[in-house]
Amino acid sequence: MADERANGRKVFFLYPHSIVRDLVKEIVRNEYEVYIVEDHDRLRPLLVKYGNPIVFINIEERLKEEEWEKYIKDIISNPSTKEVGVGVLTYFDRSKALTEKYLLELGVNCGYIRLKTDINKCKGIILRMLEANEARGKRRFVRGLCNPRLDTLNIVFNGARSTGRLLDVSIAGLACRFDGLARKIEAGQELKDIQLVLRGSRCQIDGRVIRVDRRGGDDDVYVVLFKAETLIPPVKEKIHNFIQICLQNSIEQEMKAF
Repeated sequence: MADERANGRKVFFLYPHSIVRDLVKEIVRNEYEVYIVEDHDRLRPLLVKYGNPIVFINIEERLKEEEWEKYIKDIISNPSTKEVGVGVLTYFDRSKALTEKYLLELGVNCGYIRLKTDINKCKGIILRMLEANEARGKRRFVRGLCNPRLDTLNIVFNGARSTGRLLDVSIAGLACRFDGLARKIEAGQELKDIQLVLRGSRCQIDGRVIRVDRRGGDDDVYVVLFKAETLIPPVKEKIHNFIQICLQNSIEQEMKAF
């Protein structure tokens, strides 16, 4: 479990309020692995699979109050989900007795959060809760796993433009393979004018190869660190949007199997 937590914890928002939906992009920018889920039954197998995620539940949607209490109690008491962090989100003022019921009787361990209409206050509350529960772990950056049919890369190297196959992208850099290089790229090589297309969004950036995993020919894997001075705000925005899309698509594909 210690190793799992070191890699960070997946964060699920179940039936999130509109104000939380608007915040998801901001939370991803803070390097948390965030997902929106719209099916409480299909969420259960995900909680079991990932062992120690955090789930924030909108108790004002879909189920009745007593049904939400049972749902939350089942998560907390079930041995297969006992490591799951559970938080409650509510937009309306609730009685002190109800608050205490969730926190003390049901054992909600990631907060009973009253959302404010000020979006910055909401962001601060949620980010503090994620920090307190070590949701980022020791991982510094969240990666988006690439789809070779949708995400592309090309660079200028050795006087010619070469096409690459993207494996994953984070705000710090990328991993890729290159097709048909006339000369091998070595660690330390500066790469100018990296052209990325991430789910249709184009951006240009510079980088440096910091590691090469030699697997033979076109299967060599290159790890590229982006140059900070070329990570201008529009490029950061596009990369974070891409990561959010990748995360959400991946969890929706998983839920289709349940």
